[in-house]
Amino acid sequence: MPGNIFIVDNADTEWKVQRYLHDWCDLARAFDIATAYFEIGAILLLDDKWQGLERIRILMGDEVSKRTKQAFEQGLREIVRKLDDSLEAEKEENDFLRGVPAIVEALRSSVIQARVYRRKKFHAKTYITHGKMEVIGSAALVGSSNFTCPGLTENIELNIRLKSDSEVAILQEWFETYWNEAEDVTPDLLKTIERHTREYSPFEVYARALSAYFEAHEPSVSEWEKQHSQIYPILDYYQQEGYHRVIEIGRRYNGALLCDGVGLGKTFIGLMLIERFLFERKRVALFVPKAARKDVWENNLKKYLPEVRGKFSNLAIYNHTDLLRGGDFPEWMQEIAEKVDVILIDEAHHFRNASSDRTRKMFEIIDKKQVFLLTATPINNSLYDLMHLIELFSRRQPDYFRAAPLGIHSLRGHFRALETALRTLVGEEQVEMDAISAEEMLSKDDLFRELVVQRSRAYVKRSIQQHGGQRVAFPIRRDPVVANYSLQKTYGKLLDMIEVSFNKEIPLLSLPMYYPLAYYRGQNAEIDPMLENRQRQVVGLIRTLLLKRFESSAKAFEASCEDLLLKLLQFVRLNQERLALRWEKQHAALLEKIQQHLHERGLAYQNEEERDEDIIPEDFKKRIEHLDEQEYDVHAILNETLLDMEELVRFLQELQDFDPSRDDKLQTLIALFRQDENLQGQKVLVFTEYVDTARYLRQQLQAAGIGPLAEVDSLTSSNTRSAIIRNFSPYYNDSSSPELQAQGIEEIRVLISTDVLSEGLNLQDAACLMNYDVHWNPVRLMQRIGRVDRRLNPDLEARILRDHPEQEGVRGTVCLWNFLPPAELDRILGLYERVAHKTLRISKIFGIEGRKLLTPEDEYDALKEFNKAYEGQTTSLEEMQLAYQQLLRDHPDLENQIRRMPLRVFSGKAHVAPDVQAVFFCYSLPAKDAATGEWDDNASFTRWYLYDLATETISDDASAIFPIIRSKPETPRLNAIAQTTLREIRKQIEKKINKDYLRKVQAPVGIKATLLAWMELV
Repeated sequence: MPGNIFIVDNADTEWKVQRYLHDWCDLARAFDIATAYFEIGAILLLDDKWQGLERIRILMGDEVSKRTKQAFEQGLREIVRKLDDSLEAEKEENDFLRGVPAIVEALRSSVIQARVYRRKKFHAKTYITHGKMEVIGSAALVGSSNFTCPGLTENIELNIRLKSDSEVAILQEWFETYWNEAEDVTPDLLKTIERHTREYSPFEVYARALSAYFEAHEPSVSEWEKQHSQIYPILDYYQQEGYHRVIEIGRRYNGALLCDGVGLGKTFIGLMLIERFLFERKRVALFVPKAARKDVWENNLKKYLPEVRGKFSNLAIYNHTDLLRGGDFPEWMQEIAEKVDVILIDEAHHFRNASSDRTRKMFEIIDKKQVFLLTATPINNSLYDLMHLIELFSRRQPDYFRAAPLGIHSLRGHFRALETALRTLVGEEQVEMDAISAEEMLSKDDLFRELVVQRSRAYVKRSIQQHGGQRVAFPIRRDPVVANYSLQKTYGKLLDMIEVSFNKEIPLLSLPMYYPLAYYRGQNAEIDPMLENRQRQVVGLIRTLLLKRFESSAKAFEASCEDLLLKLLQFVRLNQERLALRWEKQHAALLEKIQQHLHERGLAYQNEEERDEDIIPEDFKKRIEHLDEQEYDVHAILNETLLDMEELVRFLQELQDFDPSRDDKLQTLIALFRQDENLQGQKVLVFTEYVDTARYLRQQLQAAGIGPLAEVDSLTSSNTRSAIIRNFSPYYNDSSSPELQAQGIEEIRVLISTDVLSEGLNLQDAACLMNYDVHWNPVRLMQRIGRVDRRLNPDLEARILRDHPEQEGVRGTVCLWNFLPPAELDRILGLYERVAHKTLRISKIFGIEGRKLLTPEDEYDALKEFNKAYEGQTTSLEEMQLAYQQLLRDHPDLENQIRRMPLRVFSGKAHVAPDVQAVFFCYSLPAKDAATGEWDDNASFTRWYLYDLATETISDDASAIFPIIRSKPETPRLNAIAQTTLREIRKQIEKKINKDYLRKVQAPVGIKATLLAWMELV
């Protein structure tokens, strides 16, 4: 350069500060460096030449303005942080920190020394090089370059070389002054670097990977929750864990699903959510089933959160059915739509049908509110049940989940792929949904795991054990007993008539009123295929309903035939009044009898819309319409309808002389009550799907002298229902036998109920349950059993035994009976498959797949399958989480150790399979905060990968990887794969992440995955 000034500014491709120092390493015996801070890469830039130096002294300043001890510690932390960051940056290309162990040894032996000057702000930069020989002398570079990679190679700096002995001597004196006044931080730097260079054990990598995987699941408790919440202290750990997770999901996506198994205390998590939102001054609307409102929610709110109820509360409670009621309700629903911030829906599966009026109304009210859905059974008949629940808060926006971490651009497309995968899994094209298979698959689905909190009973039991939770027990469930009866004995000729009707070309009934598009002859050539399919489905559902009611009881079948007959007659009257009047005259006696039955059933003046599902399902509440003869072949429709009506008349005529004494199913029930020793003196809960069956059983059992007895259905008033629940199960509903006796109330021993009592209620005083109907859906079966097979309170159990010592040896055991007709089972299933056009795979829950029965003696897995579904046998992911929680309990300081670990911790161990080599990776994948739309570290999530060296395949199934990496503290470290090979594999994994994830979520430039830990398996 011109003149006598020698400038090094990094602008020249050849002459950079790094080159200057690199060359001096050959000439110098020591370096004295002043810098704001330094990076490990700065020394590595000198290759191994720096090791020829006798000494390197690094003098740093801190960047804080105050000079207190606290300020110094803050400044030191900043220096250490920057050094730490430089090590992490180095590892991105130098995976195993080649060259760094020599730096560690130099720090240990004081070849490298580091001090921080803290008396005043120190911002100097200089490099004094002391020659090995006197003839070389000393030199100095003074300027702006920090001892960092950018300072030595990249930034445009200004550094001037001092060569004269006198100038260098003055600078050396200056350096010594500040060096002597500075504080030694070599141990701090050494400690920081050693975090990165020490050999980590397989156990440490395993623990780090588990911690990262479940980091979001570990509760972070606020001061309010610790000190002021009424509910939080009474929750078990798994409930606290679920509450925190639900809150976080709701924050991210504006909605969440809590789907813990039956009887696991979802109500208390719901109470905790309500308390939290009210504390945040949010307005909350709670929608619950009518049967659970008073006896579950209002009673618990009164008991645990008495201050939240009242005229001026921010909490409003409504029944599901209130959504469509008249009077003041439309105005109140509008108020919710306009003013409420948060909506909680208990037993949310009732809103799984997107086309029902109730769901449409709820969807309209929700708008952009935060929604929390509580249900043990998110899937009843189809995977699309879950999709429809999610759509309540995704607002049916197909790409609602397009952002990271999910990258789903079509929600329906995602579920279509899942449905296809499920059908492939079970190997059947037309298959009734098997909820067990569905949930096994969903547990590994990213969307499900991101939106749904679901823990099995098996997980909860072990979680309570691990965390020393409240004294909670679960009953032992005995193998179910099949109560055999004969449909032939019950119905005689009618069974044959039904079978003949079902086996016609058009099974049973054509029902054109429900399927008018089959008779369309209008100008519009294009018929909406979805609408036509829906009409066809409704016809199939009505046929199935008749079959199910036929199996339930003669009374239920009779009532269904009468209801359907009146509806068909109304349709004929609307479209051809003269034809209807003629038919009515011909069947006047029958119609009079039907009207009498309606009065007896309490339905004579009730609008169809107000009837619950145990009377008429939502699908069948079709508004009768006048059909345009230009659009439809009305003549053909009316002819088919009249044929259907005559078929129904024949069935009703056959039932006219029905005698309960030849009802083999009823007589089997009565015989059980009189003869089965397990039922003697025990509380018994009898479930049936239908009001007419329930009332028939009440009448017949009372006549047989069985009781004290009560019956509940959807027509039972709220107050009466609550009183019956308390009188049947007093101990688990804030009462007791002595209290009832003192009030002069007779305690109920036998309770007959439709499924209005199958959800949410505590009926654990009973230990015997009967399913009087064959229920095609195991989900409903689980809900029924969950009334008696649920968490037991040890204090209440002790009180029951104190008041009823004869219950010793019986309490804590649940007995089940399923009513099935063995001799006619083939016929019943054949009829179902004929009308539904699908295989009854779901029937395996009753043990009738392959036409077998659910009895302990059968050589069949059905019982095992049901127990697995009901207990929710711990999934692989739950096993992982339990293992992690146990690690934390066994090693109390493990969390702190993990927190102190750097990124990219590496180890190696033996593979669990012989002669197999693989490499495990634990990555943190970046994601957007759904609430802010910004890429945020807090929104990131963990993904595991396993690369198999032999097959060159990559798996990301954490549940399959877990047993392979599982380690103990004593697991020896083994390393056999070349570091260059490991580096290449790591690059392949990152290519896969870029291709499969970052591109899909459209991550901006600079956003990348972070390697947390990895391990070779040899």
